[in-house]
Amino acid sequence: MEDNINNYKYDDSVEDLKLRSFVEQSFPKKMDSNSIKQKTFMKIHDEQRRSHRRQWARVSVAACILLTFVCLGLWKILDTRRVETLTACTKKMEMQHIIVPVGEKMTIMLSDGTKLVANSRTTLSYPKTFQGAERREVSIKGEAYFEVAHDAEHPFVVNSGKFKVKVLGTRFNISNYDDSKSSVVLAKGSVEITTDNKDLVRMKPSEKVVVENGSFVEKTQVDAQDYTSWMDGVLTLQGESVNDIAEMLSQYYGVKIVCNHVNSTPLYGKLVLQDSVMDVLKTIKGMVKIKTIRKNGEIYIVTN
Repeated sequence: MEDNINNYKYDDSVEDLKLRSFVEQSFPKKMDSNSIKQKTFMKIHDEQRRSHRRQWARVSVAACILLTFVCLGLWKILDTRRVETLTACTKKMEMQHIIVPVGEKMTIMLSDGTKLVANSRTTLSYPKTFQGAERREVSIKGEAYFEVAHDAEHPFVVNSGKFKVKVLGTRFNISNYDDSKSSVVLAKGSVEITTDNKDLVRMKPSEKVVVENGSFVEKTQVDAQDYTSWMDGVLTLQGESVNDIAEMLSQYYGVKIVCNHVNSTPLYGKLVLQDSVMDVLKTIKGMVKIKTIRKNGEIYIVTN
C-alpha cells in the first residue's frame, strides 16, 4: 500500500495538491511498514504504563484513606480507655477519711443508705460514692456500729486489718482498737468473717466472735445490746476484769492506763462514759479495792 501511494502521479489540480500534502505528512518516504509497527507498539506500551501508574495511584490513595481511618479508630479506642482509666482512678481517689475526737461519737450516713455510729478515737475510710463498684467496702480502726442497707448484688465489706466482715444487709458491732485482738457482735441478719489466716466464720444474731492475731479464737452467745450501749454513752460490764476495763477506757479516752498487780475479780454494772476518766475510775473503786495515781499524763492502777 505504501508503494502504491508513493508512486502515485499527481497533477496540478487543487484536489491532487491537497492529497499530496496529506500523503507526505502521513506516510513519509523514508518510513517503512516496520517502523510504523514499532512506533505503534511503543505508543501502546506507553499507554499501558500510564494506565498501570493510574491504577497504582488509585490503590495508594485508597490505602492511605483506609490507614487514616484505622489510625483514627485506634486513637479513639485508646483515648476512650485513657479517659475511663482516669475516671476510675479519680473515683478511687475520692475517699473520705474521718477520725472521731477523744470522748465523742459520730453518726455517718454512707451513699448507699448505710448508717454507722463511730466510737471515740475511731478512724474510718470509705469512698464518697459506691456507684459503679462491685462491692461496698469501708475500712475501720476502732469501734463502730453498722446498720447496713440491703443490696444483694453489691455485698458490704468491712476491712478491719486482720479480718474482713462481709454482709448483705444487717446490724452489727465491730471493735478493733487493739491490733492483736478484735471482736464482732451481730445484732441482726448474718455476716461472714474471713481472717488473715483463712479462717471462715459465719455468724447468727446474738453471737460474738473474737479474732486474735489474724486467727479465729472463739464464738459465744451474748446480749448484743450490751455491746452497743456505748452509743448511749454507757459501757456495760459483763464480768470483765480491771485490766480489761482499763484497756477499754484507755482506748476510749486516749490516755495510757497501766495496771500493776491488780486482781482479776470479774465486774458487772454500767459506767457512764460522759464522765471524765478519773470519775469513771472512782466508780470502779466502789466495786473493787484499787488506788489510782496520775503521773506525767499517765494513770496507774494498783491494789489498795
